[in-house]
Amino acid sequence: MTLRTRVMGLSPGPAEGSALRQVVIEVADTGVGMEEETRRRCLEPFFTTKGERGTGLGLAMVYGVAQRHNAQIEIDSVVSRGTTVQLRFPLPTAPAKPLQAALVYPVPSRLRILIVDDDPLLTKSLRDILEAEGHSIVTSNGGQAGIDTFHEALRQNKSFAVVITDLGMPYVDGRKVARAVKTASPSTPVILLTGWGQRLAAEGDIPPYVDRILNKPPKLVALREALAHCWRPASS
Repeated sequence: MTLRTRVMGLSPGPAEGSALRQVVIEVADTGVGMEEETRRRCLEPFFTTKGERGTGLGLAMVYGVAQRHNAQIEIDSVVSRGTTVQLRFPLPTAPAKPLQAALVYPVPSRLRILIVDDDPLLTKSLRDILEAEGHSIVTSNGGQAGIDTFHEALRQNKSFAVVITDLGMPYVDGRKVARAVKTASPSTPVILLTGWGQRLAAEGDIPPYVDRILNKPPKLVALREALAHCWRPASS
């Protein structure tokens, strides 16, 4: 696998005084490559060549992140020779504006939170962030494990204050987790993680049984805001 970065200049437009510049990031491998039909569709949500093992959300999430950063993405692939993915981010011409002070969202200092995700790196990242905020975290690897953990906690009278679940998981996805949580405990807030959360929120397409949607991977300020939103009705 080869990683490359560079700054690339583009020809200026009619009203431009100087050439536009982009930061280019390339990731290339020497793997099996893709046929043209697969290459053309690989960014589509839920498209996968892995059968039941795949969710078809990995590259779709990459595409969503690129869009939020006004980046362009190109994929070049040759069967039996490998694939090159190129991301081109616009380089701002104006000086960056000073960072505004982060908003403070009132959240109880210690919540017992269940995180449901099949990505161990994301799970660890979320756990570390929320534990640093003072919360008590339990994690489950996958949707069914999350449902089982939630039911067992209710049986032991150790309920969770909030459930944070990934959307795209094989076999039992985030929608099924949210439904199971709300069926067993209607008052428990459910926060859904997804790579295209902004689109779902903008289109008003929030799935049933979900109280809040977060873009994946979430930022700390967004996590705080989501937790505050879920707890506001109870504290008001």
